[in-house]
Amino acid sequence: MKTLLKQKAGSAPFISSAVTALLLSAARLKGPEGIILFDRFLPGLGWLQIFLITVYAGTVANLLITKPNSRPIRLAIWCIFSIVFFSQLLAGIFISDIFLMSGKLHIPVPALIIAGPFYRNSSFFMPVLFLSTIILTGSGWCSYLCYFGGWDGIATTAKKSVQFPKKRWKLIRYIIFLLVISTALLFRFINIPPEKAALFGIAFGIAGILIMLFISRRNGFMAHCSYYCPIGILSNFLGKISPFRIKIDSDCSNCMGCSNICKYDALSVKDLKSGRAGFNCTLCGDCISSCSSNLIYYKFLKLSPESSRYLFIILISAVHASFLGIARI
Repeated sequence: MKTLLKQKAGSAPFISSAVTALLLSAARLKGPEGIILFDRFLPGLGWLQIFLITVYAGTVANLLITKPNSRPIRLAIWCIFSIVFFSQLLAGIFISDIFLMSGKLHIPVPALIIAGPFYRNSSFFMPVLFLSTIILTGSGWCSYLCYFGGWDGIATTAKKSVQFPKKRWKLIRYIIFLLVISTALLFRFINIPPEKAALFGIAFGIAGILIMLFISRRNGFMAHCSYYCPIGILSNFLGKISPFRIKIDSDCSNCMGCSNICKYDALSVKDLKSGRAGFNCTLCGDCISSCSSNLIYYKFLKLSPESSRYLFIILISAVHASFLGIARI
């Protein structure tokens, strides 16, 4: 049995690399011209970028599988993604618009993924991309793929213990979600100019950064991602489409060790007794490595916990790397 598991673990990085190569090759051949950034500088050079990204995907999958504590790895690759994302944005602003996906600047605030289409009644590329990740990896967007969320994750490392908000504060995220959509629709119907609408988007993003600095950092939980960002709640809802789940074995002693590790407030006593992670779960997997009794695990349909974990790591590594390899802004 151990030999079989080692074989599965050993093949996962290669499979992740293959899936990444397939996704990026399809994007290059079927997607808009120049969707692979290197092709914009020299036609055909995109294949080199695809090769480098596939190597990266395999490396990420290998690290997530082999390291006993995967949380530092997850945060590191998440921040690498964010750094590349915003570096490309700055290059597009200060060097050349060749670094921008469409040649036009878009405000990089996650809330605008849903607010933008409601305001413009067009440009559905990012919502479609977001939904495709939900189908493949459930709510993993909010722990591996969001260009903003990585900084919230880093902010929570400043405090070892976690102090979650009171239950009544959880209603705030629903209110914010509705306000973002209703404001976008209102701006559309009263013809607010794009320049003025953009100012609201920027203000919303700045408020999110302040939440990371003064709430996430001081309390040790993902305040921005779990209680402020409207994409967070949408990811939690739509993530239930995916068969991936975090399960808790019935032998769990409710020691609450995993609850202190979870930064999303998804492992309360009630959640542990129910045998599954709560609504806020983003499938980050931090809790799995924190359980010394191995009573927390990924579950995908009828697959074993080990196979479910390998499948999730293969897919999340491939999607993460593919996002890294596509011109995004």
